[in-house]
Amino acid sequence: MTWTKKTAFAKLQDIYTDKVMQDEKRRIFQQVYRHLYEHLDDLAVKKGMKEEAEKQLKLFKEYTFMPGDNLFQSMRYVFLIARGEKETDPNETERHLNRIYRALFQPAGLKNPYIPDSFWTTTLGVACLVAQEGVESVYPLLDEIVEDE
Repeated sequence: MTWTKKTAFAKLQDIYTDKVMQDEKRRIFQQVYRHLYEHLDDLAVKKGMKEEAEKQLKLFKEYTFMPGDNLFQSMRYVFLIARGEKETDPNETERHLNRIYRALFQPAGLKNPYIPDSFWTTTLGVACLVAQEGVESVYPLLDEIVEDE
């Protein structure tokens, strides 16, 4: 298929439903949550989380919403760009992308995140790619999706 920005964004709007975005937020939340607990264990403070914080984190996972400026807001931002919303500030986009990459792919001992190639075919990875490089960068992935349908 020959893609244009308009047709690509239309296809991405079909793909990035509210349910898909919520499921991806839950999947990412689970990864970060597990990572947090592994590090608490590394520091010998596995029971260091207050009960109130535990309850709050469970609500965040269930409702895929956290108040304030956080990882969920960064994911929402790149999802909206992938659905065709216009970027308002390239610096803000970069800040959100850096938060996602740091949270998911930056080990404690490295200055920069190491992002595996497999990330770029995930729901979040494709949205990040659109936000970072433009919708044209995902035309080949959209071709694969259309062929599989």
